Amino acid sequence: MKHLTVCTLALVSILSFFSVSGCIRGPQSPGLEQSGGKKTTVQDLTLSKDTDLQASYYYLAARRHESKNEADQAQEALEKAIIKDPDSSFLQREYIISLQNQKKSARALELAQNLAKKYPDDVENLILLARLKKGDEKDMANLLERILQLAPEDKETFLRLGKIYMDEGMTLKAMNLFSRMASIFPDYYVAYFYLGETQRINNQPAAARDSYLKTLELEPDLLEPRFRLVDVYKALGEKENKAEIITVLKDILDFDSGDERALIELGLFYYDTKDYENADEMFAALGREIQKNPDLVVNIAQNLIPEHRYQDAATVLSQVRKALPGNANINFFLGMTYEGLKRPDKAIEYYLKVTPDHPQYKKTILSIAFLYKDMNRMEEAVRFLEQHHRQSPADIDITSYLASFYQENNRHDIAVTMLQRALKEAPKNTALLFKLGAVLDTAGERQKSIETMKTIIRLDPKHASALNYLGYTYAEMGIHLDQALELLQRALKIRPEDGYITDSLGWVYFKKQAYDKAVFYLEKAVELSDYETVIAAHLAEAYLKTGQQKKAVAMYKKALDNARPDQEKEIRDIKEKLESLKNPVQ
Repeated sequence: MKHLTVCTLALVSILSFFSVSGCIRGPQSPGLEQSGGKKTTVQDLTLSKDTDLQASYYYLAARRHESKNEADQAQEALEKAIIKDPDSSFLQREYIISLQNQKKSARALELAQNLAKKYPDDVENLILLARLKKGDEKDMANLLERILQLAPEDKETFLRLGKIYMDEGMTLKAMNLFSRMASIFPDYYVAYFYLGETQRINNQPAAARDSYLKTLELEPDLLEPRFRLVDVYKALGEKENKAEIITVLKDILDFDSGDERALIELGLFYYDTKDYENADEMFAALGREIQKNPDLVVNIAQNLIPEHRYQDAATVLSQVRKALPGNANINFFLGMTYEGLKRPDKAIEYYLKVTPDHPQYKKTILSIAFLYKDMNRMEEAVRFLEQHHRQSPADIDITSYLASFYQENNRHDIAVTMLQRALKEAPKNTALLFKLGAVLDTAGERQKSIETMKTIIRLDPKHASALNYLGYTYAEMGIHLDQALELLQRALKIRPEDGYITDSLGWVYFKKQAYDKAVFYLEKAVELSDYETVIAAHLAEAYLKTGQQKKAVAMYKKALDNARPDQEKEIRDIKEKLESLKNPVQ
């Protein structure tokens, strides 16, 4: 395809390198590699005088079985070939590939590691290992660096190693690597593109500009380098490079007059430079494209909102909306945009224009309710949800969130009644049961809450939230601690990276006076939860029990810094703790 972007083309290259199924072998000699690195062609291998079959026979048999999709027979033939020639790296690689193609990845990786260890200078073995290996990026980087030492012109290894460097934030190493790649492959446009990427990241816009221009010199039909050129020209000064920016974006539109990214960027550039006449022309063209393809609104949002370009999104969507005021998608994304801009009033204004047939209509309803709540307009939030609950009484999400709002307003009786009514229609709905259990707990009906959580666990033994809630409740009450431990261990197996479950487990150990274990889990919990106030306070208490007062004070302060305004009790308790540590009772 003529207008494939450079990223797409590079990705094809990388994927072909990483593939371990079907075409993993890549180009290779038809011979069998023997120990010492010599290759013997199949034609040169013959049966011995005593008619003992040689490795070549079994290898060819394996290929015949493979062509007939007889995987087990092919693998068996390869095993026999390896018995005949146990020192052949080629045969062992073929066998490893057959294992991988049969989804026996662990065994394939084990054999590949053994083979690379036995022949550490065999590039083919190392490349195969790199294809199979997963996990530790540092270990992978070392392996790829070793491959480049042995095979300094392996393009795919350059690309994969460069990606690791970039993912790990080693942007200078990545830049040096791609610079080296460009010098080895002066006609390879992908090397220059990624060199430009790393130069741009390292705040070298002039060098990046030159690399992108070189990319286009080698592959003139690419679009992605042109978009990158726009970025670097802006970094070099929008006013000084106005003509270049406009030229590049117009070049893209010459390739594809409906390219929404180019229409967006050119429209925004005209708008930002107060060239409103040309800006209106671009946005009008974008509107016409949306009329032909309504899904383009989603593309616009995806181009801008995830990058936190909220003001740009507001400009583009507002301008396009002039021609399409009733477009529900435009109104929905304008609501999201103004949420990002911390303009809840404007967000609500546009969310309210979203029609019920929109696929995100319910999300819109809930967003409006929470925006009212965030603006301290709780009564409006409740009335809004009540209205939609009356319209859709069976909607579990609206029922659950409305119950939460009642709970926050201490209207527990109404919340319980509403949830119980909903459960008559859906008695096994664990989401409604969980909300009921939580409301009963805050209403002071702890035993009923416990029974509700037990019901959930009977219905769904892997309901991690119910397991956690019940286990933590027992810990707080100081009862059934062994059972609490078992519940929380089950929950953590289901969600091993959940900071709240990890905190609950640490708190059970605290209650069991196993303070060292409590510290171990609570330290992990604060990291997972980004030092949530209650969890940080738990760790501070565990530090006190293990005689680490300085750490405890620091953690209490951290908990206080992260406290929300509505955590009045927690704030008060932490301040009292800090005061008592300043002035210990004699």
